[in-house]
Amino acid sequence: MELLQPESTRSRCPYKGLASYWSVEAGDSFAKAIAWSYSDPIPENPNIKGLICCYNEKVDLVVDGEKTVRPVTPFS
Repeated sequence: MELLQPESTRSRCPYKGLASYWSVEAGDSFAKAIAWSYSDPIPENPNIKGLICCYNEKVDLVVDGEKTVRPVTPFS
C-alpha cells in the first residue's frame, strides 16, 4: 500500500460508481494509473468498497504459485 500514489483520474461505471485510480512507483519503475478502487460504490454493489483492482495486463500475477500469462487487450 505504501507504493500506491493517488491519481486525479476518475471514471464512472453505472454498475459500480465513481472509480479512483492509483499509480505505483517502486525503485526506478513507475506505472501510471495501474490500479483503481471504489471508495463509495453505488448502494447495490457495497462489497467492492475499499478493494483495489489492478490491470492484469500490466502486472505480474501469481495464482497458486503459478505465474499467469498477461492478456493482450486495449488496456495493455
